[in-house]
Amino acid sequence: QALTSFVQSRSETDSDEDQAPAAPVYTSSSGGIVEVIEDMKDKAESELAELRKAEKTNKHNFEMLEQSLTDKIKAENEDLASGKTAKGAASEAKATAEG
Repeated sequence: QALTSFVQSRSETDSDEDQAPAAPVYTSSSGGIVEVIEDMKDKAESELAELRKAEKTNKHNFEMLEQSLTDKIKAENEDLASGKTAKGAASEAKATAEG
């Protein structure tokens, strides 16, 4: 009987040893991850705002340059037209004088 109880106690101990160790308890670390993601979002939003401001400034500068060039082309075309008119009148006067 002592032998039987020893064998039974030994088999219970062996079965406990054969089992996998208990898994460690999961502790959430998502708080840190959420903070990192929120910081990244804030950084991205501030960069986007800066880029939009720079784009707006560049667009304004381009429009001003475009207007300046358009006005210059218009003035040069007017000068060219008046020069052609003057040349035509001079050629006509010369032809009349030579006669």
